[in-house]
Amino acid sequence: MSEEAYINNPFEQEDLRKPMKLPRIKPKIMGVPVSIETAKSLSRAGRDIALRKYVPDDVKELRLSICRGCPSWKNYRCTECGCQMRVKAGLSSSECPLKKWDRHVPTLNLRDSGINTGQHKESTE
Repeated sequence: MSEEAYINNPFEQEDLRKPMKLPRIKPKIMGVPVSIETAKSLSRAGRDIALRKYVPDDVKELRLSICRGCPSWKNYRCTECGCQMRVKAGLSSSECPLKKWDRHVPTLNLRDSGINTGQHKESTE
């Protein structure tokens, strides 16, 4: 092959021999990203619904107000995770994919529990 033919052959040029890197597009089905993390999140949500592990209404409203101010909010759906936020915001193991809110861990408040701690202290002394 002549030197001129080698230079003009696009398949022989050095730049075209390197593999091109294309941007990775996350696959989605009906707006929901398909990934291992999505499967784990759906599993936790199903468990929460089956065990009736819901957050208090004030926590749900706080989560929804945070979501409404987010650019990923679109008609009660998160474009990051694809979830219906009216449901997701009410589940205890749910968390924001952008880390704006985390899982709900209920705290034990002895004052509101109906347990008389003063009586317990007197009986142990």
